[in-house]
Amino acid sequence: MNYDVSSILKVRGAKISVDESIAAFGETEAGEPEFNDVSVKGEIVNIGDVLEFSAKARGRFRTECARCLKPLEESFSIEFSEMLKNVDEEITDRDAVVTFSGFTVDLTDIIRSNILVNLSTKYLCSEECKGICSICGADLNESPCHCTNDYIDPRMEGLKRLLDKQEV
Repeated sequence: MNYDVSSILKVRGAKISVDESIAAFGETEAGEPEFNDVSVKGEIVNIGDVLEFSAKARGRFRTECARCLKPLEESFSIEFSEMLKNVDEEITDRDAVVTFSGFTVDLTDIIRSNILVNLSTKYLCSEECKGICSICGADLNESPCHCTNDYIDPRMEGLKRLLDKQEV
């Protein structure tokens, strides 16, 4: 999603409207939600030394329950703002701005990273989700498993014997 900002680079207060629909962001990394139907509305404004891109993004994404790993579909709505600076100009604080070269700004990665930063890291299918058994992998929401958790870490076996003696 490239925007030509040449018309606002030299005029303080000049604006470009951003109104985009993104079907998908393409490749996702492991564990990253799969976004679809993302709508972005905002503007790029020349505020002097930098351009300010402020926008509201909303859409849907697919992820999985953090406990039982069932697929989930969730929605989001966020607002964000980023400072954009042309790399042809002197930059004093690279962490405070996103750089671009020439007269074109690619907003795709800026939008995607702001959405990811604003989302929760874990989603649940329900607050009552019991998850999966750590031994056999059974979905505890569907039926209980009959695994016993008798495993004792060998490093703690001596401590367990002491505790068992105290209980007698």
